[in-house]
Amino acid sequence: MHQLVRALAKGGEAGAAALVAKLGARAETARELACRLYTICERKKRASDALGYNALVQSWPGITRLAQAAPVQAVQTTLI
Repeated sequence: MHQLVRALAKGGEAGAAALVAKLGARAETARELACRLYTICERKKRASDALGYNALVQSWPGITRLAQAAPVQAVQTTLI
């Protein structure tokens, strides 16, 4: 999830979408975690920490749209 926040900050929605495409179904779990962490930060009055989480959640529709349009790169699953 923190990698997604970093990718969004550095590469915008397209950067985060590339990572979401690689994560597949696991990306939704990262979004849920971002929602929870945002809520916790807000409760504890830690607005600066909440910014990245909020940005990810707010951008999620655009990120997933871009991720679905992007070709998925094969991931190596065997050791050489």
